[in-house]
Amino acid sequence: PYTKPVYPAYAAGIKKGDSILAVNGKPVTFFDQFKDEVFANKGKKISIAALRGGKEINFDVNVGKDGTIGIGPRFKMPETAHVSFGFAESLPIGATMAYSTFLDNAKGIGKMITGKLSARNISSPIGIAKVYGSTFDWVKFWTLTGLISMALAFMNLLPIPGLDGGHVVFLLIEMVQRKPVSEKVLEKAQIVGFVILICLMVFAFGNDILKSFGK
Repeated sequence: PYTKPVYPAYAAGIKKGDSILAVNGKPVTFFDQFKDEVFANKGKKISIAALRGGKEINFDVNVGKDGTIGIGPRFKMPETAHVSFGFAESLPIGATMAYSTFLDNAKGIGKMITGKLSARNISSPIGIAKVYGSTFDWVKFWTLTGLISMALAFMNLLPIPGLDGGHVVFLLIEMVQRKPVSEKVLEKAQIVGFVILICLMVFAFGNDILKSFGK
């Protein structure tokens, strides 16, 4: 952990970098467990076992009336590495990412239909622009562009009249009934599809506008 000067933990001899093992003989693995044990003994003296340099040391610490002793968790940022791929190597990787994007979009639509995911997650170009950010990053830009392109390709395959997915549905109907769908039916279906797409656009823009105002 890290310790704050003048606080009970610092006064008891606990130093930055010590690893807390137990409180009053009770093992603690996570900081939340440690915090709960300390808070449960506010205003009392507790025994803290810590590991320093491979040796276990015990400290008697007086817990403050507010349930704190001046110890906080130590965070370590994960290391990141940039890996470059050649053209031949990038093809299967790109195909895998494309498949994953299609699958994630399908799961997202399914969760929205079942109510497990809020429809407020739908975004318009306003939200997409915010994702890109104000500063240009070559890798981030092309990665997001690829993901958005695959998401749009998935949306285009939905069985909505006016989209490619809708055309496929009508072609399948023609194959089954072995005659073309009437012009009137196609015209009405196109109108319905157009209305659905307009409603989705209005909803998406409304979502992003409300998010901009923090609602």
